Amino acid sequence: MSKSTSSSEVNATSDQNVPFWGHGTSTLDWCEENYKVHEYFAEFINTTTNLTFVCLALFGIYTTLKYDLGKRFIFAHMGIATIGIGSWFFHMTLLFEFQLLDELPMIYGTCILLYNIYEIHERPKFGFIFPFSLFIYAITITLAYLYIGDPVFHQVACAFLVSALHIRSVLLLQRVENLQTRANLKFLLFGGAGLFALGFFLWNVDNIACTHLIAARNFLGLPLAHFLEFHGWWHILTALGTYWWMVYNQYIRVVLLDKPGKEHEWEVKWFLGFVPQIARTYNKQE
Repeated sequence: MSKSTSSSEVNATSDQNVPFWGHGTSTLDWCEENYKVHEYFAEFINTTTNLTFVCLALFGIYTTLKYDLGKRFIFAHMGIATIGIGSWFFHMTLLFEFQLLDELPMIYGTCILLYNIYEIHERPKFGFIFPFSLFIYAITITLAYLYIGDPVFHQVACAFLVSALHIRSVLLLQRVENLQTRANLKFLLFGGAGLFALGFFLWNVDNIACTHLIAARNFLGLPLAHFLEFHGWWHILTALGTYWWMVYNQYIRVVLLDKPGKEHEWEVKWFLGFVPQIARTYNKQE
C-alpha cells in the first residue's frame, strides 16, 4: 500500500528546494556552482571578488582628495564602485533586475572615463556636444538592451567604449616630451591593459571550459577550488586594470596641465607593490 503525502508535506519539500533569493531570473548564469558555498550567495566567489572594485575606488577617492587631482576623478571612481556594487548583488542573487544593475553601470562608468580622457584640459575642448553625445549613447544602449535582451549586444557596446578609451590614451602619450615620464605612463597604460586582457582571457576560459573547470574544482575540493573560479579572477584583474588606467589618466593630466619641465614634481608610488598612485614629490605649500 502506497504512503499518502499531504499537501503541506509537498509544500515543505518544495520550499526546501527554493534558494534563498528564489530561482534565478537572469539571462546569464556563470560557471560557479550555485549556492554551493553559502545559502545566501548564489555565486560566492563571483560575489565577494567585487570588493576589489569598491576597495580600489575608495582608495582612489582618498588619493584624489589628498593630492587635489580634481572632482572629475571622484565621480569616475564612484562610477567604478557602482559597477562593483551592482555586480555584487547580481552574482549574489542571479536575479535579472540586479543583472541590469551590474551591466548598465559598465556603460555609464565607461562614459565618465571617456569624458575624462578626451577632455583632458581645464577648459572643455569639445564643448557641450561631447558630454551630451555620451549621454545619448548611454540612454540609447540602455533602451536598446532592455528591448533586445541579448548580453552580447551589451558586451559589444562596452567594447566600443573601451576601444575609444584606449586609442585616445595611446595618442596622448605622444604629447609627453620627458622620456622617463613617458616610460612611467606607458607602464601604467599597457600594464593596466595587460591586466584587463588577462582577465578577459580567463573570462573566456571560464565560459568555454566550464565542465572541465567544475570537474577540477570538485577534485581539488575547498578552499583550493576557489582559485579555479576564473570569473572571480576576471573581476579582480579588470578592477586592477581599470584602476591602473585611472591613475594613468590622472598622471598624464597633471603632466599636460603643468608647465613644461615640471614633470619631476609628480611621481608614481606603489601601495602593496601593485596598487599605484601619483603623488607630489614636494610639499605644495612650499
